[in-house]
Amino acid sequence: MNKFVFLVFLFVTTIAFAQTGKVIGAIIDTDASTANEPVSFASVVLKGTNYGAQSDIDGKFNITAPAGTYTLVVSFVGMKTIEVEQVIVRNGFTTTIDVLMKAETASLDAVSIVVAKSRASTDALIEEKKNAVTIKQSIGAEELSQKGISNAEGAVTKVSGVSKQAGVKNVFVRGLGDRYNSTTLNGLPLPSEDPEYKNISLDFFGSDLLETVDINKVFTSAITGDNAGANINIDLKGLTDRDQLELSVSTGANLQTIGEDFKGIDGGGYLGFTSPKLPIDNLGAYTFDNNINSNDQNGLANLGFSINGGKRFEIGGNYLNVYGLLTFDNSYRAINGTIRNTTSAGTLYLEQDFERFEYATSQIAEIDLDYRFNGNKVEFLSLYIHKNNQDFQEFEGFNNPEQSGDRVFVRRQQTNDNNLFVNQLLTEFNLSDKLELKVDGSFNALRGSEPDRRSFEYLLRDGFYSPNLDSGGNNQRYYSEIQENDYNGKASLKYDFASDDSDLLNYITLGGDYRYTHHIFKATTFNHTFDQRVQTDIDDSDAIYNQASLDAGTFRLETGRGSVLNPDAFIPFYYIGDRYIAAGQLGYVGNLSEKLLFTAGGRFENIRQEVNYNTNVANSDTNGPALIEENLFLPSVGLKYSINDEHIVRLAGSRTYILPRFKEIAPFRYNNPGGRATQGNPDLDISTVVNVDLSYEIYPNRGEVYSITGFYKNIQNPISRTEIPSAGNTLTYLNVGDKATVIGAEIEIRKTLFENEMTTLDGSDKDRSNKFSLGFNASYLYSKQELDDPLAQFTDDNSALQGAAPFLTNFDINYNTFVGNSNLNTAVVFNYFTERVFSVGTRGFANIKEIGIPTLDLVSSIGVGENGKLSLKAKNLLNPEVRLERDGNIDNTILDGYKRGLDISLGYSYTF
Repeated sequence: MNKFVFLVFLFVTTIAFAQTGKVIGAIIDTDASTANEPVSFASVVLKGTNYGAQSDIDGKFNITAPAGTYTLVVSFVGMKTIEVEQVIVRNGFTTTIDVLMKAETASLDAVSIVVAKSRASTDALIEEKKNAVTIKQSIGAEELSQKGISNAEGAVTKVSGVSKQAGVKNVFVRGLGDRYNSTTLNGLPLPSEDPEYKNISLDFFGSDLLETVDINKVFTSAITGDNAGANINIDLKGLTDRDQLELSVSTGANLQTIGEDFKGIDGGGYLGFTSPKLPIDNLGAYTFDNNINSNDQNGLANLGFSINGGKRFEIGGNYLNVYGLLTFDNSYRAINGTIRNTTSAGTLYLEQDFERFEYATSQIAEIDLDYRFNGNKVEFLSLYIHKNNQDFQEFEGFNNPEQSGDRVFVRRQQTNDNNLFVNQLLTEFNLSDKLELKVDGSFNALRGSEPDRRSFEYLLRDGFYSPNLDSGGNNQRYYSEIQENDYNGKASLKYDFASDDSDLLNYITLGGDYRYTHHIFKATTFNHTFDQRVQTDIDDSDAIYNQASLDAGTFRLETGRGSVLNPDAFIPFYYIGDRYIAAGQLGYVGNLSEKLLFTAGGRFENIRQEVNYNTNVANSDTNGPALIEENLFLPSVGLKYSINDEHIVRLAGSRTYILPRFKEIAPFRYNNPGGRATQGNPDLDISTVVNVDLSYEIYPNRGEVYSITGFYKNIQNPISRTEIPSAGNTLTYLNVGDKATVIGAEIEIRKTLFENEMTTLDGSDKDRSNKFSLGFNASYLYSKQELDDPLAQFTDDNSALQGAAPFLTNFDINYNTFVGNSNLNTAVVFNYFTERVFSVGTRGFANIKEIGIPTLDLVSSIGVGENGKLSLKAKNLLNPEVRLERDGNIDNTILDGYKRGLDISLGYSYTF
């Protein structure tokens, strides 16, 4: 099958490549008597061509034409005809021209011309990929809408070589997980909401925000060196017209959840706003705010709402774009499944059925002020994202207790509440025809909490349930809080050596950036310790966990630092991290000939990361801080050879590094809900990476591409999360071996199968087409990681990388047509990956593997009236079972198995 995948790209049809762009704008009557009224039904044409339009009732027009330079002619009876010369139509760009008209006897007033790139369309992004200096992939708003993609996480998983693993928050790029990637917004870094992860979860960024998501798998001197998989850059929507307003609403449900008695978390709330503040300051007072019993709900419908829009203001011949966005959405999901575990010999010792109820909600607010003057730009962006996830779980079954025949019941309730504040200042200044300066800065603040995580375990023995007496940690309430402030500055100076009449590139960039991150994590655990068994109604746990039981001595309340007798009992365990990265970079891009483009760059980074701590494991006052200090030189080089206008070969090489996270070097023991504890390792070292990419690309027609890319990565001192022998089977972080190797190939095909012109029922001259297209991408991956750290006691000498699927594919077909005058678009989207390593085996246990599954989505939309659109999404149609199995298990024992259910949603949007 793999050979077939590599042969598919050989099927190529080569015909002329047509380039098009748009000219849009408004016609305004500036006579005082009409008070700047729009000129309706004016004639707007590109002189000497058949390309033209008529302004609508609001004076607006829209012309699509081949790339080139034109004279725009605007005429209307009784008004002076205006000719605007040197109107440049560029492929993938939208040129905005606002024309001010007066009566025949009046003099000609000024014409405002603005060129803005619309990166939303698939055709524009393919043209951008073709013209890019390095290998690049992007997915835009048009494709997100067609495929029913709801957020940035879903967007990147439609790109070749990118996948999402069950139970893991962030994505894998070319088999490399979270630690190997970076995330930026408008080229500036973002903080993470979870100390376990380096990058912010991409599902923070809903599709209402997204113009494009760029996946940069090739590294240059302009990108941070802390990378090996990809830099994922998020580009937000902004104002694209003089004024705009759009409203949208949606509703839907998970069919597996309908009819379920949904168990919600007490205190979570519909909007999800919570407080990380501890509710008690006295271990003799049981004054927790929330119940342990569930908060039952029904009639659960997913809801979504968004409003976005803005306006352009003319300011003395310049202009200010003002754009804003507000959104709300939520979702419910009920899951039933089974978890199991076996001994290293394959004997089953744990088997429990579980119910899981998930509620998620988010709210987003954005304001964007974009001022353009004399060819320069100053933009201020402020963004707030609130995201809340509530997870209620119950497990019941066997867990190899001390006495055979005991059953265990566990109830866990967890809320993760995160608030992200982003403020960016983005500037561009044309200092001269040859010299361009960009200066950007940002301040990001992340406030996250896990308030009142409740985990209680009960054993069924002698005919009744009682709290597990094994340790106080079996019955606990947990509070944690993250505070992170992130300061970023970035400047670059570009000097263009090319002559004005040359199309060849020849320029250098000189720049630097600085990042300072201050991170605080603190946690307090309240353990409930029982000295003897107490009969308990598991459906009414609050009858035991209350003030009366505490006063009676039924249980004792203790924190991780001790009992009521300890004066430091309420001092949280904490670590404080500070990271400073100062970088300088120099890059050169130049055509060695008309066909050969050469790029080279060097990046120097000075890194200092320090973590101070006072935890349940150690204290930096005694042991000293965990410290990493490095100076790294990171070169990059690339070649782009254009065989002709349709065929391109690219080659790139670079050196990068991977920096351990704060949590990974802080000796803090973190008890994961339902899992094993993790503990940081202050002796971790930086990993270094060598990257090589080679690609061949073909662009036969507008909006079409065939490409194949091969890549190689060599990682020195790779870091992995691994199990170490200890009480509780603790996980820690180790430089597990000398090296890891990744070799693979990716293929991408975008093809229009047919397209033909259509006529409207009313005989109007509006553009209509009937189009059927497909997209296909696939990747093949070989990875090998040496395993030789004696502390971990690895079962094997080597393993594939965690999350690295040997084969991954995405396929979609899209049909766009018209029903009457209403646009109808339908897409079918398919994804499949082969089985991959979920966790690496230690102490005689084989690897746990995630079984490959197919997913299938159907998305359709149709225009309603002039400005409305109705959309239908049916996602996860096949509803496969998500499964984890132990590698080599003869009986194929499923360690974790469940289905996510079919999601249906219906939405309506209206553009004013």
